[in-house]
Formats: sequence, C-alpha cells, structure tokens
Amino acid sequence: MMHADRFSQEGKWADATKAYRFAMAEFPNSEAAIIGFGKAALAMNQLKPARKAFEQVLRVNPTHLESLAFIADIHEREGQLDAAAETYLKIGNIQASLDDVESAIDSWTRATRLASGQVNAHLRIADALAQQGKVRPAAREYLTLAAMYQRRGDKEQARKHLKAAQHLLPDDEGIAAAFAMLNSGDTIQPHIIRDTPSESQPAAAGSFEESDDFFDEEDLFALDDFDETERPSGGLLERTQQNALEEMANLIFEDGENPGALVLTQALDWQRSENFDEAIHHFQQAIQRGAAYPAVFYNLGLLYRRQGQLKAAAEMLSRAAEHPKYRTGGLLALGLVQQAAGQFELAAQALIEALRTIDLQTVSGQRSYALAQAYDRLAANYSNGGVETDKLSKFTTALQRFFANPDWEQRVYEARQRMNKVAEEGSVMSLAEFLETPETEIVITTLALTGEYIKSDMLMTASEECLRAIQKVPHYLPLHSRLADIMLKQNRLEHAIDKYLYIATVYRMRHQPDQAVNVYQKVLKLAPMDVNVRSRLIEMYQSLGQPVPALEQYITLADSYYQLAQVDRSLEKYEEALNLAAVTPEAEKLKNDILLRMADIYNQRFDWAKAAASLESLRKSDPGNPRVLRQLVDLYFKLNKSNQATAVLDQLIRIYQRQNPVAVLELLTELTSYYPKDMNLRQRLAVAYAQNNKIKEAIAEYDALGEMQLENGMRDQAVQTIQAIINLGPNDVEGYRRLLSQISGGAL
Repeated sequence: MMHADRFSQEGKWADATKAYRFAMAEFPNSEAAIIGFGKAALAMNQLKPARKAFEQVLRVNPTHLESLAFIADIHEREGQLDAAAETYLKIGNIQASLDDVESAIDSWTRATRLASGQVNAHLRIADALAQQGKVRPAAREYLTLAAMYQRRGDKEQARKHLKAAQHLLPDDEGIAAAFAMLNSGDTIQPHIIRDTPSESQPAAAGSFEESDDFFDEEDLFALDDFDETERPSGGLLERTQQNALEEMANLIFEDGENPGALVLTQALDWQRSENFDEAIHHFQQAIQRGAAYPAVFYNLGLLYRRQGQLKAAAEMLSRAAEHPKYRTGGLLALGLVQQAAGQFELAAQALIEALRTIDLQTVSGQRSYALAQAYDRLAANYSNGGVETDKLSKFTTALQRFFANPDWEQRVYEARQRMNKVAEEGSVMSLAEFLETPETEIVITTLALTGEYIKSDMLMTASEECLRAIQKVPHYLPLHSRLADIMLKQNRLEHAIDKYLYIATVYRMRHQPDQAVNVYQKVLKLAPMDVNVRSRLIEMYQSLGQPVPALEQYITLADSYYQLAQVDRSLEKYEEALNLAAVTPEAEKLKNDILLRMADIYNQRFDWAKAAASLESLRKSDPGNPRVLRQLVDLYFKLNKSNQATAVLDQLIRIYQRQNPVAVLELLTELTSYYPKDMNLRQRLAVAYAQNNKIKEAIAEYDALGEMQLENGMRDQAVQTIQAIINLGPNDVEGYRRLLSQISGGAL
C-alpha cells in the first residue's frame, strides 16, 4: 500500500495499479486498496475496471460517498447522463441525511443539469432551500416542478407545487401570474419569481426568512386527550369531502343529461340543509340512475358514517378508495369506520395503507423501497389476529389528531425531515411507526440530542442521555443502535459489536430481516473476518429471497476461512455457494468466479484432478475463456492425460490465432520447455515456427521430433516429419531425402 500510494502521488498509474493488485491479492476486502486501484484505473481512463472496483466498495457500503462520486463521474464519461443524474441524486440524499445540506443541494443541482425531468432532485432542492429559509430560490424550484408537471399534462400536481410556492410567498405577484399561466394553458415561467420582492410587495410576515428554526416547538406526535368537538376544520377528511362536493357540482353542469344529475342536485341541497337522511336517500337514487362517481361514493360514505350506518359507510368508502384521487381519504375514513364497527384487523390494514400512500410520496429511490417494506411489516404485524384494541385505539387517535390539522401536508413534510435526520444509516423511519408510538417525541429528541453530543465528543453525556431514553422506550431499537454507536466512539469495540448483534437478533425475532441485514453489514465493517456474523448475513439474504447478495457474501466468507488457514471450511462454503448459484440464473458470473477460486485452491494443494474438474465445469459455461483453457492444459499434462491436454491446447491455439498469433508461439515454447518429451507439443511448436517464418527453428524442432518418433518405433509418423522438413527447403535437403528413403525402405 505504501508503494501504491507513492506511485499514485507520482502519477505512475500503471505501477500503482500493479501495487494495488498485490495488496488486494493479500487482502481482498481492503477498502483502501480497492478504492486506490479504482482511482488509478480511472486516471488511466480504464473505466470498466475502475467501475468494478467502486461497485465492489458499494456492495459492502452502499452509502460510500467517494465511490458514488466516482461512479457518477464514470457514467458521465461514458455518456450515460441519466444514470449519472440518478447517482448524483443518491449522493445528495446521503449528504442531506448527514446534515450537509449545502453539499446535498450542489449534488441535486448537478443531477438536474445532467438530465431533464429530474423531478425528485428539483423537489429536494426546493425543500432544502425552504428549510434554510431561502424562500425565493425555493419558490422558483417549486415553479420549475409545476412547469415540468404542466408539460406532462398533470395539472393537479402542477397546482400542488404552485401552492407550495404560494405557502412560502403568499403575496408574490409572480406566483399569482404562474397560477394564471396554468389556468390559461400558457407555459409556467419559474424566473418570474424575483430575487427580491417588488416595492409594492412587502415580505410576508412570519415567512421562513424570519424564522431561526424550520421546525417549531409544537409536538407533532403527542397523544393528548383528543376531543372530537374541538377538532380543527379543514383536515384531510374534510378537505377531501369538500373536493368531492366541488367535483359533484361540476359534474352536474358537465353531465346535465345524465338522469342522475337532477337527483344529485337535490341530494346536495338536502345535505346543505343538514337533512342527512334525505340526502342519503337521494344520493342512493343518483347512483342507481348513473351517477356512480368516486366523489359520490366518498361523500355518501361520510354521511353514512355520520348517521351511524357503518356497514353502508364501509361499502361506499371502499369503492371511493379504488380511485387514486380519493384513495388516501377513503382509506383513512374506512379504517375509522371499521374500528368503530369492531373490525379491528380490517381497520388496521386500511389505516396503514392510507399512511403508506401518503408517506411514500415523501421519499424516492432506495428509501421508497425500504419504506414500502416497513409498511409491509407493519401490516403483517396487525394481521392474523395480532391487533391489540387498546394499541389500535391510541394509533387511531394519533392519526385523527394528526390529519385533522388544516396544514397536515406541511406536517407530513416536517415529520419526514425530522425522521430523516435521526434515522439510522441505510434505514428509513415510517410515519406510522411514530404515530403508533406514544413516546415518539422522546425518541426524536434523544436521537437528535445524542447526535449533537457525539459531534461535540461529549460521549459520556450522550451515553447517559441514550440510557435514560431506553428506560422509557426499551423496545425502540434505534435507541439501542445509537448506544452501540456511542460505544464504538468510546473505542469499546467488543461491547459495540455485542450490542449490534443483540439488535440484529431482535430484528430477526420481529421478522424484520432487512433491518437485521443492515446491522450485520455494520458489524462486518468493524469485524470483516467474523465468519459467524457473515453466515447469519447469508441466512438473512436467503430469507429475503436475494440469492445474488447471498452468493457474494458466500464468496467473502470462503475467502475469510482461507485467510484463517481453514482451507477445508473454505472449500465447503464454496461448494454451498456453488449449489445456490446452480439454481440462480442471474448468478452465472458469480458461479464462474467460485469455480475459478476452487480450482486455485485445489491447484495449490496439488489436487490436480479436482482442480481440472472445477475448470471443466467452468469451461461449460464459459467455453472461450483463455485463462481457463491455459490452466486446463497444464493440469492435464500434470495428470499425464496428453490427449485431453492436446485437445484443450488446440482450442486455445485457435483462440490465440484469432486474437494474437504471436502468442501461439510463446505459448508452445513455454509448454515445450515444461514438457520436452511430449511429441504433440513438439509437432505443434514446429508448425508455429514455420508459420512465423522461423525456418531454422522449425527444422530443429522437427529433427528432435523425428528422433523421438524413431526411438519409439513410430516409423510412419517419422516419415511425415522428415517430409515436413524437406518441404521447408533445408540446406542438406538431399541428406533428408536419403534419410526418408531409408526409413521408408525399412533400413532404419
């Protein structure tokens, strides 16, 4: 590594890559060696090996920023701008999770410049700028998003982002103009938001520019006693109902010939006069006469709920929730109805699905996948009769309180920002997880506070704070994980690893294998040679139905056993990996890698028969691999299987002749020096000399071959050899003719 680093500093990249290769041969999992090799290869513009190196680092540590940056650079060099943009988006997301917002904004901005249509990048820039109090640049980003959705024909999303800009700058003339552009069909121009407000337009009081802290002190998740009568108006259910009423009013005008339109008008009139029984009756008639619209289903479902007709309410809300526009409100109202009807399991499923729909809109990429899995686990925990009514009641109360607020969308956004700040590396917290946990604020506050203590190197204080929170919320594993992080900072490595393993065990007991995987990966960064932990990680990947990562870990596990001088155990793990690879179609490359490694081990143990068997298996899947064929030739010669060696050699010669004819002569010269008594080799070497116009060397080789053939009584073959010499035109051609006559006549 010292040599490699020195060569790199001197710009001697070829020497550096060679030195890094030596380092990786000794320590295949050395992150420093792999990254060093990747940098050196990149400096020589060898993009493929460089990418493989950085991808190897990312397999172990998917959030390694330096490797991600190099991967993005390689994508740019290869002209894969969309892939580069996605990588920069991921880099920005990781930087944001580390509170490096400025760097995150730079990465997201780069993503938007590389590829158009980067909605997620623009959204993150807008949110981050708003969080920093830079409301005008943030508003411009929201207008950019609105323009993008306008081009896609999605006016609803465009209007949503215009409203987000309006929330930041409620009195700005540019935003009013943007709304007008959307309504008229003109293209929205983001730059109508000026850098400074116009003289006639003072900055809005209470704007983000006047706030020192993006998050107020109000507890978003507290579970105080909830009074239905004191609930603020305009929450999720009420707003969705208002949208439904407006939509029905429009439908009456647009579809006046529909027989149900007149009845729908009467139903709305009865509802406005608060005669709900008559309203329900007329809505039923409207549906029967053709007004079967999602807006009608949703509104009627809420009316049934109000009148205590829970079965009918559930039916209508279920039908409304089938439509994307009413999915969230429909599911939330449906869950409340089912809970009231005592259908606790169905209620839990509906409420969780409502939260999933909302929460998934706040994340993207890998986080979206992880969040979806979190909701799958939560739904599974509530299924099969596992619903505790008291727990569900508290959960429902928390949901009602949260979504009863008129600014619930902003609260969701703020909650996501806070959760992202305290989430463990490689994991994502769900809104449902916090809403069902009464001690949410304790958790958030502790994680945020201990994070600051760790940054300030106040490790004992951080540990004490974490332990206090664990006493109050002992079941919340991220707190235990934070305590393990603190132990690690205190150089208490063994204690930290024990704690991580305890956390992973609990995740496994809770049937959360993906979370257990994250913890095991963290432990292996600390103790890469821990074969027991790596074995558990393999089990987790297999339980998740992810055979390729399991195979990669199998290979690393086998390598670890080999480095620990447990060669038999290493071979055993390679065999297990080979069995798994055999039933994994997408693992062909890994299968070949396993066979090659096994062959190397058998070769080192002088078990040439097993080495040859491994390479023959590899040859079936990769028949034209010169490296494999070259090793097989040697092995068959060592096993005294000359015919098999010659057959493989001829295949290798054909490949070399197409790729590099000079290499044929080098190969045969080398092999003949190892096995000088093999007449097949001698004959092929003589031909190669002749083909390369080395007549003298060809004749000498044929002479030696002829003598060997005569000594072994192979007269016919000797005749052919002498004839080949004569055809080359030697100086003593008459002498060779006499010799040929003597052999043919039986004198020799």
